[in-house]
Amino acid sequence: MPSVNTSEAVAGRVAIVTAAGAGIGRAIALEWSAQGGSVFAADLHLDAANATADAVREAGGDAGAVALDVTDPGGMPDAVAAATREYGRIDALFNVAGASLPRRVDEMDDADWYRMIDINLTSVYRCSKYVIPELRRIGGGSIVNIASTAGLLAENRCSAYSAAKGGVLLLTRNMAMDYADDGIRVNAVCPGSTMTPRIRDYLDRLPGHDDLMDGLCPMKRYAEPEEIARPAVFLASDGASYITGATLAVDGGMTAGKHFAIFEDA
Repeated sequence: MPSVNTSEAVAGRVAIVTAAGAGIGRAIALEWSAQGGSVFAADLHLDAANATADAVREAGGDAGAVALDVTDPGGMPDAVAAATREYGRIDALFNVAGASLPRRVDEMDDADWYRMIDINLTSVYRCSKYVIPELRRIGGGSIVNIASTAGLLAENRCSAYSAAKGGVLLLTRNMAMDYADDGIRVNAVCPGSTMTPRIRDYLDRLPGHDDLMDGLCPMKRYAEPEEIARPAVFLASDGASYITGATLAVDGGMTAGKHFAIFEDA
């Protein structure tokens, strides 16, 4: 099997990226373009999607943009139709859209619960459902789902978010099995705490937690969005041609194991 030219790992291929307006989604869009692919940036806010598309084009890449509410059943069919009109094909989907709500079960109402499940889990089903026929039509492709370390290890006061992200991991494995014969690979990335606008907002509103990663992460820092984007794009590239159904933790060692300070002095 010939080696893969990593400088143009996805050259000529088209990817839809949800939540592409900021954070990890924006970083994936820019990385996909840097690797030679075309980007269709989808975001709840059209101006944010357009800003990402503009950034891709300013860097010499090719990009389109569309407004997409991943909780709207009619949104993704329209986005897929727009992408195929513009590019004639879709080769990859990055399911990035997500939201969190710090609540225990008894602190939530049904609307809170269903909204978290809809944004974080149902959106992966819904977006994949409408892209899979296009991937099948061209003979295969790739779906990369952005899950979370909260889907591997529960996080306090994140009941719905953890449940949804855990569901994303099993849905990823199911789809990997169901669509392997179609040449469609499906994988998941579990980011640890990443310095996205959402995390920055938490830190600004809740001062005194800037050193939080010192006790949670062996690498003692937050990830940058680009550090999540690079492995995500790799999983969608030919460099990962024999990888499907995988869960990749990109978390600075947060889920590697427990650290017992007493053992340092043993």
